[in-house]
Amino acid sequence: MGSRFDRRILPWLLLAPALLVVFGLVVYPVGRTVWLSFRAAGLPYLASGQSRFVGLDNYRDLLTNAHLREVFLTTAGFGFACVAATMAAGLAVALLLDQRFKGRALLGVLVLLPWAVPRVAAGTVWRWMFDDQYGLVNWTLSHLGHDFAGFSWFNDRWPAFIAVGVVVVWQSFPFVALSLLAGLQSIPPEVKEAARIDGAGPLQMLRHVTLPMLRPLLLTLVVVSTIWDFKIFDQVYVMTGGGPYRSTELVAITVWREAFARLHLGTAAALAVALFAVLLVMTIGYGRLARDEVPGGRGVSPRQRRREPLGPGGRGVSPRQRRREPLGTAR
Repeated sequence: MGSRFDRRILPWLLLAPALLVVFGLVVYPVGRTVWLSFRAAGLPYLASGQSRFVGLDNYRDLLTNAHLREVFLTTAGFGFACVAATMAAGLAVALLLDQRFKGRALLGVLVLLPWAVPRVAAGTVWRWMFDDQYGLVNWTLSHLGHDFAGFSWFNDRWPAFIAVGVVVVWQSFPFVALSLLAGLQSIPPEVKEAARIDGAGPLQMLRHVTLPMLRPLLLTLVVVSTIWDFKIFDQVYVMTGGGPYRSTELVAITVWREAFARLHLGTAAALAVALFAVLLVMTIGYGRLARDEVPGGRGVSPRQRRREPLGPGGRGVSPRQRRREPLGTAR
């Protein structure tokens, strides 16, 4: 009896506090949001909980409302652009910090600072830096020979997105850089040495050695960056507020506006659920790509492994021989 209790009941009792926290902070809010997305709810819902079931009407509005469709497309375009810029900047900084030079430790600390700055504070400071009259950005560009005196970054859609994108990438790339730096330092030195002996240059090392071995980590960082950049709120709200004329509204801003400014709680919930579904599908897709990777980051897919040449005597390559290969391919 005691053994059965220890094996079947005791583990669930020990997990119960954590499961209650997960249910209260994750399962219930998500379930309540999904439930609310099928209802018409406004001020009476906040006052007395009254709402009306409308089926898929809220989701139908997402497809028929031109502004809501544009918001999703804008979020996707801006999000993917920020992810690409963040990954490129993070990889470049990680490759720089992986080199030995004087002041590398200080540079590592300076790189980490943007990540530690609160997003609202960063948005406020950068909005002042992009100011058309007293901003440091216009002053710097004007002294570099470009005519940016009095240029307003927030009176047009594309300059406003550029300004917000700079802040988003500035705050996002330190996490990517430090994560990739840890991945670079985990690559065995003999792998790099073997590539140098074979005559590989810096670009060939990056393409054929570094990136294949970092691919699982890169996919994970792309997933995290995509989730972060698709639900951006703080920087956009502080710097543009969705303007001019709602042209820089992203899904998170629209959810806030529909829920708290217009009190269309059902539409806001449907927007949130749709964004959650899009991110879930992309995360599953990234997970399937990462599933093909060999544990340890050798970058050899199952299809490549099936095409390995035979070993001496036509007996195939043994696991021990394969473990001795620095680049993940049999000799």
